[in-house]
Amino acid sequence: MPTPVNLAKLAMKYGPVVYTLAQKYGPQVAEQILRKDAPARQFVDGQRQRLGSGARKQALAHADSLVDGAVQQVFHAGEPYWVVFSRNEPVGVHPHTNLPYETLLLNADPSKRRRPEEVRRTVSLPRTPRRTRRQP
Repeated sequence: MPTPVNLAKLAMKYGPVVYTLAQKYGPQVAEQILRKDAPARQFVDGQRQRLGSGARKQALAHADSLVDGAVQQVFHAGEPYWVVFSRNEPVGVHPHTNLPYETLLLNADPSKRRRPEEVRRTVSLPRTPRRTRRQP
């Protein structure tokens, strides 16, 4: 790292050049950064909305709180939705949408409904036995 004296010399030597170039090209650089940032931001927001909302988890929690709760995954316009049922009546959709249940369940197979216990993913990893130290 340069010493403060060297840093001051470098600032005095190159400061006017950097200032002039920043005035000349600064707006163009800022515009390019913003233009290239927009598609990436849209992609990240879409992924966050689709995956980060935890719709599946919310639907399972909702179904757990109902009498004879069940869930079914349906797709509408390429987007996944989880429909929550109580006694074979739809009572909720996760993520929330203003579409009526009839539209979402138009071509859905009622035999695909599952209870929350069946749908939960549980992963059990094999445990390695701990080595015990030998006592002398």
